[in-house]
Amino acid sequence: MKTQKSIKLSVLALLSGVMFISCQKEETFTPETIVSQNYTVRPDFATLDTRPASVIADFTLTAEDAVAVKLNENGAKSKNALVIGISDYEGTANDLTYCDEDADDWGARLQTEGYTVTMLKDLNATQSAIQLALATLASQATAGNEIAFVYSGHGSNGNIVTTDLYYINSSWFETTFSNATSTKMMFTYDACQIGAMKTDLAATGRIITVASDTRTASYDGTPTMANGVFTYYQMVGFDTENYIYVEDDSQHACDKMYSWAYSVHVRVAPSYSDLYTGDFDL
Repeated sequence: MKTQKSIKLSVLALLSGVMFISCQKEETFTPETIVSQNYTVRPDFATLDTRPASVIADFTLTAEDAVAVKLNENGAKSKNALVIGISDYEGTANDLTYCDEDADDWGARLQTEGYTVTMLKDLNATQSAIQLALATLASQATAGNEIAFVYSGHGSNGNIVTTDLYYINSSWFETTFSNATSTKMMFTYDACQIGAMKTDLAATGRIITVASDTRTASYDGTPTMANGVFTYYQMVGFDTENYIYVEDDSQHACDKMYSWAYSVHVRVAPSYSDLYTGDFDL
């Protein structure tokens, strides 16, 4: 059940400029009804991180810290998912609003579609827990298995940010999943400055959706949405528009987020990469 949370206004929400492009082609949108309720930017976490540079470096995981996970070829074919949502970070100034709701909605959606779902939320989504769960997921990425990964939380310069304030870089993800032979894998990220995931994880059989590019922010929506904006439109696509395929749902989420951004005068850059052959049904 979604819970009403107080929305914290941020001056970072007043980003200048409006983009009129969809995920794959240029297109002009007619503005939707202006959103009168509050929304909150999910800012570049580096702007909040006051730790010394040396400490941040020690708390950053890149390809140098990763290993290509050995595949587990034993067992019956399966559908496996890891869903992470972090609203509660160390230090109240770092908290977000609807990332845990994003995780709940994605977890329910994937369970409905027959996935075995591992959930890591808030204070349970530590660096060590995430690394272990991702290693397990990567080991399951064998031919015939279906894999899904969802993250909602802080981002910065191609990194996700754990509840205990570790940065895990897109290059770490790339190396961790480099042995994967599954040809049906979905990755989705609702975080700011997360576009590098789409580039570094690109491989045959994968769809990667991102709520931002390498410079823009993502947003927590209104209390009515009770999700991150991008996740909200992903859920609307599946639950209200009744999209079956991830490609259609991803395009819908991108288009609607651009239209939303136009209505509230912020700049966004959601997109997706589709290297899956055929139509990707969850």
